[in-house]
Amino acid sequence: MTEAITLTPGDAALPRPPGVFRRWLAEHPRAVDWTIVGTYLFGCALMMLFEVVAGFVATDFEGVEPEAVSEMQALAQHLVWPWTLMTLLIVALVATALRFRRRFPLAGLIVVSLLMVFEQGLLVAPNSVALVFLLYAVPVYRSVAMGWIGYGVAVIVNSLLILVVPSGSSGAVGPAGIAVADPVGVREGLVLVIINALWLLAVLMIAINLGNRRRYIEALIDRAHQLARDREQKAQLAAAAERARIAREMHDIVAHSLSVVVTLSEAASVAIDAEPVAAKQAMDRAAETGRSALTEMRRLLGVLNEDRGPATSTTPSAAPLAPQPGAAQLAELIRGFAEAGLRISVTEQGVPAGDAAQQLAVYRIVQESLTNALRYAGAGADVELKLIHGDLTTEIEVVDSGPDRAGSGTPAAPHDSGARRPIPGSGRGLAGAAERAGVFGGSVEAGPRGRGWRLAAEVPFETGRVHQAPRAEAPAEAARAGRAPSDSEEGTP
Repeated sequence: MTEAITLTPGDAALPRPPGVFRRWLAEHPRAVDWTIVGTYLFGCALMMLFEVVAGFVATDFEGVEPEAVSEMQALAQHLVWPWTLMTLLIVALVATALRFRRRFPLAGLIVVSLLMVFEQGLLVAPNSVALVFLLYAVPVYRSVAMGWIGYGVAVIVNSLLILVVPSGSSGAVGPAGIAVADPVGVREGLVLVIINALWLLAVLMIAINLGNRRRYIEALIDRAHQLARDREQKAQLAAAAERARIAREMHDIVAHSLSVVVTLSEAASVAIDAEPVAAKQAMDRAAETGRSALTEMRRLLGVLNEDRGPATSTTPSAAPLAPQPGAAQLAELIRGFAEAGLRISVTEQGVPAGDAAQQLAVYRIVQESLTNALRYAGAGADVELKLIHGDLTTEIEVVDSGPDRAGSGTPAAPHDSGARRPIPGSGRGLAGAAERAGVFGGSVEAGPRGRGWRLAAEVPFETGRVHQAPRAEAPAEAARAGRAPSDSEEGTP
């Protein structure tokens, strides 16, 4: 059964088949088959009735034309018991072959051809028509090769009937069947065989033409359905890719901003009594970070809603559009993490040369690395950031000292050992960083380094190749989130 395809407005829908009658025939195949069977049975009933009537009235014309009377009486001989059972069996077999001509056309053709050998009287006419229907059905519902096989069977059987069977009442199909009333000679028989073969050949050619046209149309419809499915699948893949991109952007914005806000809020709560000015500055910085994150989220959501028509009075206004961050915004990003408590040393070589997409990937990878350092190592941790801009790639390395490192500078106050709680991660940050690098054919490696953590990434400049980076980094982030390092655990995640 052909799968139904729902076409959206604007798609090229398939044309509607012309003609009410042709559409009805295509939509009701069983009704067509039973109509053909009923017509065949009606024709057989008329022929048998004519034979019975001819047998009764033949004696009234015995003095006029004795030979015609004997022929009329001979027509009804096969209706005499018990030959009536054979006649009814032949009619039933031919009717069954017509009923299942769509499923078994060649088998039905062979059966009906063999049944034509038996004495049938005037039933040869409807049975000959039935054989023509079956010959037509073979190339239409099967194949051209099977159509030629069926044609060969019909020609051979009918040729034998014309040349061998001594009476024309046996079933020669077509015009030759009408001409054969008495035994014929070899020359006349060959002429009749050729006429019969040409008649059947004409039927076969029509059937092959219509069958090929039918299969061609079915192939076109199937191809159209495949194209519709491919178009729908591509649209779904594009939507999934866009959703993944938006999810990465949302994660980067939310994870970075909330990590900074939480860290600054905890620092402010610790210093509120001892250093109220520093606590106020921390809270101001947290508020500024929150407003910046809210602006970025509004801008991102505004891009998503830009195709839904103009904003109305009930639609919240989106933030003004702005370019995505890149290499020029890295200094501001690093300054924000430094104000949140990280002690960052930056080593940069070369000049950024990638396009906007490559620079955005570098920015997000650095942002994710510093966010993880702030989340797990905490304020006061030392972080080494290296950026090497080469001719074909940008290399990134971020190494942090880990939490509670001896001599780290400004760990949390002793009385606040329980104030700072680990910020839980979702496990998507490193996976998103690996995907960003993988789009350009790069890679991301992350793992423990002493008491801390190291992330190394390569982001090439080539944007023509699209790769799918493995998502094996999420367990690494989850492993880091569950670390509880001590002096004896150095080097373990």
